[in-house]
Amino acid sequence: MGEAVYRGLAALSLDARAAFVASAIERFDPIDVETIIDAAPAATRHALAEARRRYLRAAAMDRNDNEDEAPTDESTGELATRVRSVAMRAFSAGELRR
Repeated sequence: MGEAVYRGLAALSLDARAAFVASAIERFDPIDVETIIDAAPAATRHALAEARRRYLRAAAMDRNDNEDEAPTDESTGELATRVRSVAMRAFSAGELRR
């Protein structure tokens, strides 16, 4: 994965990153994404739209303009934990390559 992908993922909170990866990369059904982030359907759609917007904006930024934001961490079930783990490993792998 390129730098833009890592910048995009880094711009997302842990929940947003988990939802984004589950939806856009893993192609989970919407109901599964709802379970992962423990949100209602409308809230999940809003969260995914916001995550996509932030991801695309950050991925398109010049590396020097990258915004640093502390991700939030809310525990939920096993599936959410597994997806968050995959998202964190993907982000961490990019950090190791720099």
